[in-house]
Formats: sequence, structure tokens, C-alpha cells
Amino acid sequence: MIPFLDFTTEAAVEDEAGAACTFDTLFKNTNVEDVLTKKKQQREQARDMAQKKKEQDKMQREKDKLAKQERKDKEKKRTQKGERKR
Repeated sequence: MIPFLDFTTEAAVEDEAGAACTFDTLFKNTNVEDVLTKKKQQREQARDMAQKKKEQDKMQREKDKLAKQERKDKEKKRTQKGERKR
């Protein structure tokens, strides 16, 4: 009679474990989903900000390069004018 009780107890434990899995699958942890969604949004925002900064830096370098070239051209013109006057 004891083995029968042990067998029933094991079956009952298996049923409870199965019920627990079903319960977990019915109700998802929405907090985890919210956290993952928030992290994903933060990564996307960081990626967008990095891309924007990269473009701004590129534009600034181009602008600086043009300004440097203009200064160089002005200096060259001043030098040429000075040589002509001699």
C-alpha cells in the first residue's frame, strides 16, 4: 500500500509542476517586456544620436576645411598684391 501512495504522490507532483508551467505561460511578465522594449528604444536612440553626431562632425570638418582654404586664398592674394606693387 505504501508504494501505491508514493506513486500517487509522484503523479500529483508532476501534475502540479505541469499546472505551474501552464500558469506561467498564461500570464507573461509584462515588466520584463517593458524593460526589454525600453532598452531597445534606448539603443535605437543612442544609435540615432551617434549617427547624427557623426554627420554633424563631418559637416563641421568640411566647413573648417573650406574656411581654411579661403584664408589661404586671401593670404595668397595679399602676397600677390604686395609683389605687384614692388
